[in-house]
Amino acid sequence: MNAVLFYVTPTFRLTGSTLNALEYFLAIHEHNKKIKLILINGTPMFKNFLLRITKERYNLGLFNRIKNNIILMRRSNLVTIKFDQVLVIDYMTIKETKGILSANKIIVISEKYTADPIYFYDKNLYNVEYYGEMFFHYKDHEYKMKCLFNRYKPLKNVSEGTYVNSPRNPNFIYEMNTDDFKKIYDCPGPYIFKNKTNPEENLFEKFTHYVYYHANKWFDPHPRLFLECTFYDKKIVYINSLKIKDGSWYRYIDIKENGLKNRTLSKEDEIVCQLI
Repeated sequence: MNAVLFYVTPTFRLTGSTLNALEYFLAIHEHNKKIKLILINGTPMFKNFLLRITKERYNLGLFNRIKNNIILMRRSNLVTIKFDQVLVIDYMTIKETKGILSANKIIVISEKYTADPIYFYDKNLYNVEYYGEMFFHYKDHEYKMKCLFNRYKPLKNVSEGTYVNSPRNPNFIYEMNTDDFKKIYDCPGPYIFKNKTNPEENLFEKFTHYVYYHANKWFDPHPRLFLECTFYDKKIVYINSLKIKDGSWYRYIDIKENGLKNRTLSKEDEIVCQLI
């Protein structure tokens, strides 16, 4: 069995890693109808939530056919399965599966904490290959993260507004200097503040401007919203007065220099083609 593995945290947050796992599964499923997306410790409610997100965001044709390929599995049952090839994207999935995962080959898209043994499959114990984009990622192969842009639904009625994201910094307005504050409030209202536990439906139809305010509360490994906002032609305002050089810094520079070049998931992708 080939599978994309994703560990579902008890808080059931919608993160970039959740969407990455979903999109890589969908891209592989287009060419390999046997591929599974295994939601470790997932619940029927979380699966239904993921299916709603899928239906809302992507043109998939016979949408219902993917339901049976999304599997809920208790972490304790993982040890009973022998996989052929698996794809792991989220670092928490590594932490929760190392020591109990059995697979002929593991493919990892490196994210965060790749120098920490807790979030690392030991190459002496596993046949594992690491793909990474950022300089701080442990990697065997240079690799650009991609999105399923060829399946994105066009937006309908887009309302003017600003989507504000300041990772792990709920009180960021009180910590901003005057210049940073002005940059945000030069953008049009209403203002939507990122919420992982209660995300907005049809989010990209509700704003024209995206503000990323870096307050050094979180080292962002490879934020995907820069890519999605570029695809939907949103104006991006990047505020990083402290010049923290994490994934947000390098991804912002990359989209300014290269746009979405080589960012679309397809059959030719070097990871997708190994799982079809």
